[in-house]
Amino acid sequence: MDYDKLFLFDDQPKTLNVYRVRLLFWILLVTVATLLLQSIGEVLFVLSSIFLILMVLHILLYRLSNSSKRKYSWYYFFTQSCIIFISAFLLPHGSPIVLVGLLPILISESIHLFKSSFKVFSAVIILYIFYTVAIVVNYGAHELRIFIPILFFIVAIAVFYSILHVKEINAWRRMQYYINQLENANQKIEELTIRNERKRLARDLHDTMAQGLAGLIMKLEAIDVYIGQGNNEKSKQILLESMKQARTTLKDAREAIDDLRSKSLSEQTFVQEAEKEISKFKEATSIKVNNSIEAIPPLADLLKKHGIYIIRECLTNIAKHAHANLVQLNIYATNDDLCIRIYDNGVGFDADYIGETSGHYGLLGIYERVRILGGVVNVDSNQKFGTTIKIVIPLNQKGDCDEY
Repeated sequence: MDYDKLFLFDDQPKTLNVYRVRLLFWILLVTVATLLLQSIGEVLFVLSSIFLILMVLHILLYRLSNSSKRKYSWYYFFTQSCIIFISAFLLPHGSPIVLVGLLPILISESIHLFKSSFKVFSAVIILYIFYTVAIVVNYGAHELRIFIPILFFIVAIAVFYSILHVKEINAWRRMQYYINQLENANQKIEELTIRNERKRLARDLHDTMAQGLAGLIMKLEAIDVYIGQGNNEKSKQILLESMKQARTTLKDAREAIDDLRSKSLSEQTFVQEAEKEISKFKEATSIKVNNSIEAIPPLADLLKKHGIYIIRECLTNIAKHAHANLVQLNIYATNDDLCIRIYDNGVGFDADYIGETSGHYGLLGIYERVRILGGVVNVDSNQKFGTTIKIVIPLNQKGDCDEY
């Protein structure tokens, strides 16, 4: 048996200290029985007093901490052995009780101390040799046939009980270890959940407040231009549209903060929502849009929600940064994927620095949403030929999927 595997932890759990109490009671019982047996044959007051002192020392050494015993294991083993055998020679009539009662305990402790089958076996052999010598000196060699089997039987019981005790300790410690690991894992999951929720909320706020305010700014700029041209009728019309858009933006922002989903998104099809976003873009920018939207099968709410946000963000980025006068938007579905392709003939940008510029999180948000849906994004931008963004998203999305 590999005794190293029996000891995973140094400290004994408090709930199992009853093991020590039982052994302490056993040592006291052995002490009393030895004195009684010795008194039947011959009363030895001085030697009995020395025996009691040795038993007290034996108990004190036994009460040492496990770490101290392991640090000085051989010294501890030698000292306890000397106490037992000296006690046996002090009270020869009571020596069988001392030897048979205390040696099994020391052998059991050797399993705890040495954690090696070879060392334990060596300790048992040494103790048996001295035990044989003590029996021969006190009672004669002819008594060995009686006392050796008795000790062997008791040692077997003690070792068996000790191993069960060790397994009980290790099982308790393993349970504590797994409980601690589970608590740490739950804490990490909670931290990741909070972090992902913050990211999700940041995306929703960006896709509602930031995009809505960007649209309002563009409309206000258009109003300023028309007022400068004296076209009050057109300015008034755009002003009314701006007020309507401001209310819509406020409503969307509240829903994002309260983690509510827009009912209008669930009540309308993806194609209808996409066409609505295109109409808003045209009204706000006067940029020409050539759009081709094929029939799209019913989509899960999660895919529909993120898909509309992606289209809205792409159009918003074009309006704010591209300086384009033409946009081509194609939306179609294959057997397995939803494909969105948006092209503008604007000034382009360096796609290698997406997300690295502070304050420009639009494309980074697109990447995050596509990642949530298990899709891929391909951005091709050139200052001479404009920008093309192609997004491919699997159609087999679950409506109740977590947004992580």
